[in-house]
This record gives sequence, structure tokens and C-alpha cells, in this order.
Amino acid sequence: MRIGFIGGNNLAIDFFNDFVKNNSVTEMHLLEQDIARSRNMIKLCPEIKYHVETKAFIDSIDSIIVCALHKKNNELVLEAAKRGKNLIITNPYLLAAGSIRKLQQLESEAGITIQIGGTEKYNAAFLASKNYIKDPVFVDVARLTHYSPSNQGISVLYDLLYKDLDWVLNIINSNIRKISANSVSVTGNEIDFINSKLEFDNGCIANLTASRVSELNLNKARIYNSDSILFVDLLNNQIKRSFKKSNHLEFEDLDFDRNTDRLTQFNNFYFSTKGEEEIQSTITGFLKTKDVLELIFDKIKAKTTPFVK
Repeated sequence: MRIGFIGGNNLAIDFFNDFVKNNSVTEMHLLEQDIARSRNMIKLCPEIKYHVETKAFIDSIDSIIVCALHKKNNELVLEAAKRGKNLIITNPYLLAAGSIRKLQQLESEAGITIQIGGTEKYNAAFLASKNYIKDPVFVDVARLTHYSPSNQGISVLYDLLYKDLDWVLNIINSNIRKISANSVSVTGNEIDFINSKLEFDNGCIANLTASRVSELNLNKARIYNSDSILFVDLLNNQIKRSFKKSNHLEFEDLDFDRNTDRLTQFNNFYFSTKGEEEIQSTITGFLKTKDVLELIFDKIKAKTTPFVK
């Protein structure tokens, strides 16, 4: 497979390093409009082939990984999809909503594979925990990011809350009947903290918290089944399980394959292009999650609070 990167940022470099020893990747190409970033990536990744012209770039590859913003991102991916190129979109918010909808249509028309990133669906701990999740009755998730002035560009709703909401909706097989949400702005007019509660038709409740003004970095979940509790650390790839045994609770650490998220994501993408697997993170799944995010934001906007404009 010949891979093309749109954007020469750190994410592209991480993907490159994962692919260097991957026998399924035969060539790697780069399209980057920023000269400094392109020089940096070429220096760190000498095997990569650099392109300035978009047509030559599309002609040279089988699949594209959209890693960063490009002035022609939307035109590029739509043209590539029409020409039968498979796509990994690392962050769906790099593209306009209209482009995502068009890609959803082109996916079936052109017979291509499109994978959406920016999710925890390829997190090793989450994947392993799915084997122990059965009809959950309560899910509590917290994603806290250490405060830094550089985090001001991070959206608590679309960067942080989205990642956990996406996998929570994946494990709860029921429609949402009620949403409530609160938010706080500490550093300015933008939201720094969100807590949202989702109630589902099957009785399950999900409590999600996201913050960019925390003292520490943390991403943990507790998943309550009818007969057990899972403690999942998505940041450090750890899972503990508690369950009733005789007249007491038994606790155990679960062992599992700790592949990197990127490697698991790419393997799913690669075997999907061969028709051997189904994509775990789809455009349809992203749009479902996005719709729920918009409902959460509507709940936040409806509240009159001195913290958020």
C-alpha cells in the first residue's frame, strides 16, 4: 500500500514511524504547504517523498491519511475519494460538515474505505474491556487535561468530550431519552469544563466529564454491569475487574495485548481495504456522535450562567 500524508505535523511523524517497519506499506508520500514543517518531516523521515502539486500527490498513492489542516483539505479528500483512494481522517473536524456528508455518499458509490480517527475505539484498554461489558447499567467517565496556556486551543466539547462519548455510545445499545449538561468557563469566555448526563431507554445512565483546567492528566472509566464492575484506565492501558465470589468481592487485574492505538487503527484500516474486516470507526458513527454533541451543546447554551457566554 502506498500511503500519502496530508500535513507534516507530529501525528504524521508518529504514523510514519509506525509504518517504517510495516511490510504492507511500500511507499510514503507527503503533501504539506508549510515549508518549515515539510523540511522537518523530511529530515526526520528521509524515506518520505515530498509533493507540492496535489494531482501528482493523488496519482502517487493508494490511501491518504489526513493529519493536519491544508488550505485545500476538502477539495483534496473529495477528489481523492472520487478517484478510488481510501482515507483515514485522523480528526473529522479537519473537514467541513458538508464534506463529511459527501464522503459518506462517496464511500458506497466509489467502493472505498474511510476510517475516522480522533476516537478511543482503537485504545487497547477499551478494546480489551469490551469482552467484559454486558448490558451496562451505569458508565462514569472522566477525561481531565492538565492546565496549560497552550491548551486554550483545545475544545472541551469537540476534542475531549467527543472521544469518550464516541465509545460510550458504542457500548450502550439503546436510544437516548434525556440529556442534561453543565459547563464552566474559568480562564475566559470559552468552556473549560463540561459534565453531561445521558439517560437511555434501556435504563442505563452515562456520566461524562471533560476538563482542560485540571491539576493532572487523567482518562478513566467505571463501567457497572449487572454482575461486575470494570475500572478502565484509557491513558495508562490498565483494566481491573471486580465481581462477586462467594460472599465477598474479588478484584483482578486483566492482562491484554497493549498495541499502540495507531497500529491497531491502521491494521483495522488495512484489512478493511482487503475486505477482511469491518471499519470500527465509521463516518456514520461519527455523525451519530456529533448529533449528540450538538444536543449537549444546546443544553449548555440554554442555561443562564455567569460563567459561559
